[in-house]
Amino acid sequence: MLQAPSLLSLGACAVAAGVAAHVARRALLHRRSGTPALGFDAALARLSGSSVEDLILIVDFDRTLTDGDSAQCHDVIGATSLVPESLRAGFAPLLDFSDPAKVPYKGDAWWVRANELLLTHASRVLTPETVRRLVHEAPLFGTSTQPMQLRPGAARLLARLSELDVPVLIVSAGFADIIAAFLAARAVPLGSNVRVCSNLLVHDAASGQLTGIEPSPPITGCNKQLTFERNRDWFTTTHRRRRTLVVVGDSLGRRA
Repeated sequence: MLQAPSLLSLGACAVAAGVAAHVARRALLHRRSGTPALGFDAALARLSGSSVEDLILIVDFDRTLTDGDSAQCHDVIGATSLVPESLRAGFAPLLDFSDPAKVPYKGDAWWVRANELLLTHASRVLTPETVRRLVHEAPLFGTSTQPMQLRPGAARLLARLSELDVPVLIVSAGFADIIAAFLAARAVPLGSNVRVCSNLLVHDAASGQLTGIEPSPPITGCNKQLTFERNRDWFTTTHRRRRTLVVVGDSLGRRA
């Protein structure tokens, strides 16, 4: 029987893969209180005595599992020729962060407006098949400088976590459908150890047309502190015996 490695060896694998080393270092250097946190090496050393059987990983998607300059979920879905011009025109000011002061909607209202635009202008065309095509034609838009692509080593990290049966919660203010299609297109399976907590496109079973977006109100970059409540059964029932939580994101707000 293969012995489960310590968290130290798992962490080393992640660092070598190039995923956690960049984003987790930034998250560990500061706390919301302003008090300096442990450095990355010190934090990793503290985890080294724990077992993989105790571990849960919570990870952001956009610009954490994907590269820091990649197009994000809303770029993919709102700025491609596969959707109507009316939707692209509506999304354009939402995706243009060249001057953040001019972004027309702030906070949760940004996501509410994006969902309104999708349901108004793309309900007929945003089918599951279109979603699968979107991830192959992700545009450069807004603050992105390259199409959506995985951060180097992310696929290896997810595969290793699947091998070890480590629970992974991908928390994203994007779209679960885009995340699943993007990973599948790159042969990164979402195993039984992975749950995606993100906004879900609801399609009519017969026509495939978009009929809704769940949950309402949406999951946003401003309300990820509700992650536990949204996944209470996952934490308190399915994985209640696990006590080591590693949270990775590209900013403090995206650490759920």
